[in-house]
Amino acid sequence: MTASALVMLLAMVNAPQVEISTIEGVRHSGTLTSVDAISWKIEVAGKPVEVAMSSILEARLQIKGDAAPAPPHETVLIDGSRIGTSSIALAGETLTISAAATDVIRIPRVAVGHIRLAESPSSMDEQWAALLERERREDWLVLQKQDKLDFVPGVISTITDQHVNLLLDGDTVPVPRAKVFGVILHQRQADNAKSSGIVELVSGDRLAVRSAISQDANFTLQLAAGPTVVIPMTSVRAFDFSADKLTWLSALKPRDIKHEFRFIDPAAPFKNDRDVWGDELQLGNRTFSRGICLRSKTVVRYRLNGDHSRFVALMGIQHGYAGDVHVEISADGQNLLSQDVTPLDETPFEVDLDISGKFILEILVDYGKVESDIGDHLVLAEARLLK
Repeated sequence: MTASALVMLLAMVNAPQVEISTIEGVRHSGTLTSVDAISWKIEVAGKPVEVAMSSILEARLQIKGDAAPAPPHETVLIDGSRIGTSSIALAGETLTISAAATDVIRIPRVAVGHIRLAESPSSMDEQWAALLERERREDWLVLQKQDKLDFVPGVISTITDQHVNLLLDGDTVPVPRAKVFGVILHQRQADNAKSSGIVELVSGDRLAVRSAISQDANFTLQLAAGPTVVIPMTSVRAFDFSADKLTWLSALKPRDIKHEFRFIDPAAPFKNDRDVWGDELQLGNRTFSRGICLRSKTVVRYRLNGDHSRFVALMGIQHGYAGDVHVEISADGQNLLSQDVTPLDETPFEVDLDISGKFILEILVDYGKVESDIGDHLVLAEARLLK
């Protein structure tokens, strides 16, 4: 075996397994070989498969081992990226942090939104969240005084292990870091801080990214806020590229829900991302993390605002239940689908409806042939509105 062949073999042995979901509803599971701005390449049963970046909704990596403990601090960037940090230092125009996913990240000050120095969770969390929502014209140094948070406006100049230095009326005031709950920097939301996706790390961090490429055992990520970071593949749980391509129906708040109770039953008439009893959504031998579940005699309506082109889902009865239902789906009063659904259906129904220019989507679930709602748990798995 040549040296180059040995290197390639070792790379394949250490390469992560990944499951890729596409906008067309196709899933690819295999060994990740490369990632760039054009496509993700994987090997499935010994054969190469290339998946266009433009069609990928989500890519989930199979991670071995337990997640690392959450670091005590958190840095949040102007693009919404949230990074748990174990050490923080601000000097000049650069913030240097150590994160669970990688040793050191250097971030331009202008990309930083706020830094929480106090450990989380705490009884001050609601007050901290309220301060983050307020408008400000200067940096804020946030202090905890007994059971209340207060802030001092000024300019945060440096952060060290010992002090947070605040420029106040031309003077530098060193504040012991132990007394500082956090700092909120005065930044304008960058117009170009738009991401193509979210990267979820095993540490729980979430990074808004513009692009991702693979090299050896790492991902090089360009954050939407500007800086580039290198993250080991073993630290990455998933990539979510769905935001610019679709809206998950379960992420929308229904305009209204109506349910006609016929039997005494504590189960909810409607639930997002779970069965109405709270179990994982399942059709046949496939489980789903996204979707909705409705009992019979339920009507749910959503606002579309004319922003979507298609409504796509897999439809069937929740695994393990014997109910049957009749389903009507309409948009702006126009019937788009009328279908009986029973547990005897060998495969889920593929729903793909044109909703271009429509404003209201209505899903009605009624009794099937049996006039009872026992076991009538309709699942619309991976229900999504395509843009």
